[in-house]
This record gives sequence, C-alpha cells and structure tokens, in this order.
Amino acid sequence: MKKNIIVSVFAVLVIIGVTAGVTYAYLIVSDTKEFAGKFESGIMSSLSLTTVHSSNELVPLLDSKVVTAISKSSNKCVDKNNYNVCSLYTITLSNTGDLENLYGYVKTTSSTYTSNNLKYQIYDSSYNAITDVMTLSKTSDELVYFEKNSVQFSLASSGTNVYNLVIWLSDTNSEQSVDYSKSFSGKIGFELVGASSEMIEASF
Repeated sequence: MKKNIIVSVFAVLVIIGVTAGVTYAYLIVSDTKEFAGKFESGIMSSLSLTTVHSSNELVPLLDSKVVTAISKSSNKCVDKNNYNVCSLYTITLSNTGDLENLYGYVKTTSSTYTSNNLKYQIYDSSYNAITDVMTLSKTSDELVYFEKNSVQFSLASSGTNVYNLVIWLSDTNSEQSVDYSKSFSGKIGFELVGASSEMIEASF
C-alpha cells in the first residue's frame, strides 16, 4: 500500500567567509516548497522541519557552548556580542499508526568543505542532547546516522515527538581559513529499521 507523505522543504546555502581574522558563514534560506514522497511498505511516520533561527552570519562556536546558545528563552543562536553562532530547526516526527523504530541521519547533498568543522547535534524538546556531536560528511549523500556514545541508535516513533536540530561551525581555537568560501546543502531524514529503502527526508 502506498502512502503519501508531505514534507516541508527548506533549502539552505552555506557560504563561509573570513573577515578581520574571524570566520563567518552565510546561510540563506530559499526555495521553500512541498513535495510528496511515496513509500511502498506503509511507513506511517511523517516529518516536518521548522526554522527556529536561520543564521546569515555564522561565527564559529565552541561545541561546549551549543546548548547555551539554543536553550535561551530568546535570541537563540545569537551570542552576547549579537553574532549568529548556529542555525536551529524544530523537527516534528508524528505517527498515528503502529509504533515504528526509525534510524535518524543527516546528509549533505552537496558540499565543498575540506575540513571536518561543520557539525550537527540533535536535542530533545527540553534541549537535552540525544546524540553525540556529529560531523557532517563532505561526501554527497553519505548518511551520518544519529549516534550516542559512538553507537548508532533508533528512535521510537509513536504519537508526536519534537526534537531540535542544530548546525554550527565548530570553533577550533585556531585560524580557520580552510573553511573560507565553502558551501553545502543537506537533508535530515529517518529510515525504517529493517527496511532501509523506507525513508522520509526534509531539506535544509
């Protein structure tokens, strides 16, 4: 039985620049649209991705400071100097059918990065980290699965669950010209455990 899933798509272009010795990334949201995906074996979960804060001047951020940046009551992903330090998206995973176990992942659909400094992490609705800090792949369409303590794990999809996806440029405490003028686009997705061809995705 085929199921049609509607997913909101947010295409994001990231361009890295260096100004006065500080590395900046520019994220531009564009091409918002909807599409229908067909899933053969009856996956019941649906996915929506909502932008909480899309940065257009992304200053490198220490990994240890990410939770502080996203858990503030206001000005999320903006530091005390009014610099943008991350982009934050709310993930809503809904399932009105039988419980499903899903592997989550993030992938780049294109990338010109040569460093491993572009990171992502998944948090629950209370901003508790549920994954390790993960490095986005420089290889197009390579899935970087959610891991905790370096072990891949699945999420139970039943009812409605809300998570947060944060993306940032990791501060290396050194000069980062390697990240100058780079770009990427990507997707977050979930695949059915035991049926890897069954997946839902949203672009950012």
